[in-house]
Amino acid sequence: MLISMGLIANNYFWGQDEIIFDSSKVISHIASQNKLFSSDQEDFINTEEELLAAVVAMILAWEGEREFMIPALTYEQVEAGIQSAITSMKDYPGYYSAVSSTESATSDVSLSLRVNYKITKTEFDTSVKKAEAIVDEIIQDGMTPFEKTLAIHDYLVDHIVYTKDVEAGEEYIYTMYGALIHGDAVCQGYAEAFHYLSTMAGLETIIIQGTAGEQAHAWNLVQLEEEWYHVDVTWDDPVMPGGTQVKRYDYMNITSEQMSKDHQYIAEDYPVATGKQYNYYVYMDLYAEQASDLIKRLQRFFDEQGNKIEIKTGYDIDQIYVEEVLSQLQSGSYRSLQYSVNPVQNTIILSDVIY
Repeated sequence: MLISMGLIANNYFWGQDEIIFDSSKVISHIASQNKLFSSDQEDFINTEEELLAAVVAMILAWEGEREFMIPALTYEQVEAGIQSAITSMKDYPGYYSAVSSTESATSDVSLSLRVNYKITKTEFDTSVKKAEAIVDEIIQDGMTPFEKTLAIHDYLVDHIVYTKDVEAGEEYIYTMYGALIHGDAVCQGYAEAFHYLSTMAGLETIIIQGTAGEQAHAWNLVQLEEEWYHVDVTWDDPVMPGGTQVKRYDYMNITSEQMSKDHQYIAEDYPVATGKQYNYYVYMDLYAEQASDLIKRLQRFFDEQGNKIEIKTGYDIDQIYVEEVLSQLQSGSYRSLQYSVNPVQNTIILSDVIY
């Protein structure tokens, strides 16, 4: 994340053919309490699609081992079906990062599959109960979709610490359990927690898998009034120089065009986000379309002796530009302040102003 710093003066159902997901409900511990197959039967699978559905059902039931009869499938079809099932878990709230690894052994007619999980079913149930309590706490009757999104965004930023030492971390850091129970997660945990809480709050959301900063990364899409927006809670919870964590809104409700500046993903796999009215800065009246708008807004802020302000511009900015603007306004306005600039998303934060 490119941020420069400166200091002036200092429900699922099993049908005959497919798993049916009721998008108005969230998978909870109730779903995982009912095994969708009996553990002592051999399941006959004839197609790759049937295998995909069976493995999904296995994961939703938190089953560890299963024996399948696969007389009509090739090795390649078996591997593809298993991988497709794991990939599809991002569409099931709470299960995005459930699977740690799989072990399989095949013969000409059978498949023995073992699924290892990052967390236990009990830990999953605990995170579901926590999510329910969080939604009861932060989502109030009458809230608009934007207000719900903001409440969830802020809760996660305020209660999660990004795990920097991934190699030393436990596997739960990739899950909703890590984010909500331990307050310790990487991007996958952030994205999964946002997905689950948002779905419980009645919002339509998607998890995106891509890259950012040359590393694998995950974030979300959220639909507000039939328009899609990108939300990256992880990148709105950066660790700043000095080790402090701050809450930002650079990546709250932005377009696909804006997100693609520093995030890479297969765009064809996801809805295009074109919404602008619910961008955080636009909605909160913190948007300066032109340079003259920025100067007027900052001068008013200093005249009123404000302590902190966040602004997004409608044009490209960088640290040098911001320093030049502040130097024009410094005389008679303030003695010192701290500021940060995100030149990719064109956002500025001024804080700790001394007059």
